Amino acid sequence: MTKRQKSIHPAEIIQVEHGLQYTPHPCWIAFGYPAPYSVAASSLGYQTVYRHWNTHEGISCERFVYDGENPQIPRTLESAQPISAAAALAFSMACETDLLPVVQMMRRSGISPLRKERTDSNIPVIAGGPLTLLSPELLSPLADVVVCGEGEDALDTIANALADSPNKSLFLKALSTAADKGIWIPSLAPAPRKMHTVGIDRLPAFAATWSSLADFKDLFLVEIARGCPRRCAFCLLAQSGRFRAVPKEVILSKIPDSARGVGLVGAAVTDHPHLEEIVAEIVARQRRVSLSSMRADRLTPELLSRLVEGGLRTLTVAADGASEAIRARIRKGITEQHLIDAAKMARTQKLKGLKLYSMVGLPDETDADMVDFARLVTELSKLLRITVAIQSFVPKPNTPLGNVPMVETRLLKQRLNSFQRQMKGRVIIQSTSPRWSWVDWKLAHSKERGLDVAMAVSKTGGDFSDWKRAIANYL
Repeated sequence: MTKRQKSIHPAEIIQVEHGLQYTPHPCWIAFGYPAPYSVAASSLGYQTVYRHWNTHEGISCERFVYDGENPQIPRTLESAQPISAAAALAFSMACETDLLPVVQMMRRSGISPLRKERTDSNIPVIAGGPLTLLSPELLSPLADVVVCGEGEDALDTIANALADSPNKSLFLKALSTAADKGIWIPSLAPAPRKMHTVGIDRLPAFAATWSSLADFKDLFLVEIARGCPRRCAFCLLAQSGRFRAVPKEVILSKIPDSARGVGLVGAAVTDHPHLEEIVAEIVARQRRVSLSSMRADRLTPELLSRLVEGGLRTLTVAADGASEAIRARIRKGITEQHLIDAAKMARTQKLKGLKLYSMVGLPDETDADMVDFARLVTELSKLLRITVAIQSFVPKPNTPLGNVPMVETRLLKQRLNSFQRQMKGRVIIQSTSPRWSWVDWKLAHSKERGLDVAMAVSKTGGDFSDWKRAIANYL
């Protein structure tokens, strides 16, 4: 679940932001993110939609973010207007539990979260984001318009329809023939079976703003590649279209001269054929550079050296499975030797440490696999400081492992506790709660009933017991 964070005043946010110059229009979209500003500002998808809509001739876009338990009516960052004053309401949603803050923000604004309860006099509600890869049906009871999959092709179509339509009915009618752009109208058609993807000419996504208040502090984000050439059995990207590497010159051309730090974003950044050249060019311009992810088998001493020049202090790689056998079954393609070699390279470059991501509870996993993982981590810890970030495996719809049952939370806790005892304090362990992973799993497979669960939880508080009770009642 999202941690409670200190509220930041909108004036402070705008004051420290760099980048986009906002120009208001009479027709505008209130664009929400169901997390605090620091998270929203680090979402490249959210930033891209915001930037694109603010370059349209007929509309403008103002942002609002989730302010935790604050009971006040949500207002926009740019002009402090209530979101209900907009011509349309839009949300970018990344995960299942985003349903709860969306429900809370809409209720505080006097807008019913249930599509069927809203009339033509209400403003249209648009939703999209990575959550649609799981199940667009999760959004169908909420949104009048769902953008399924990659959204770039839909943005101008939505903006044009909004600028030209005096009411919601005409707006939806104008969009009803745009299924080829990934636009789904739940009141008019069944959910699409395939998520929309865009061509390389639509790439890259790149940021509208950068800020010291973002989680990715003072980094201008630019997409280096989309999709993934791997087919890991647990990953939604196995279903999200071909791998598209953005040409080096295009990436570099998007970076503004005033940006002192650059974040290279993508699901498979280290699979870009010219990554080292891109990093070298950014470093040559005397800028910090950060990568969203690195595969241990694609790491080279030369690339790591460039990244260290660009400010890298801790190397982050993923095992994603406790043992060699488990990693082979999920088609991860990462061996023990890859991880050891990565740690040795990190030590040679005098990095502060290595962060290792993995999962517990994958199919056919046994206690022996976790013992093997503890042995590997112990070996890595002899080379440099190790942080292990470990989360419970959640079978997601539309993945090869989507229909396997999730391991019982009791057993997951036992394995996590056992791993912690075996480590004997030699490494830092960051683990997510198996109970909250169970909530994610239930919601991921809930389809249209997920909103009922979120609405029930919004009335009772949001603790785990509230989610458990609502899930029992509605799923």
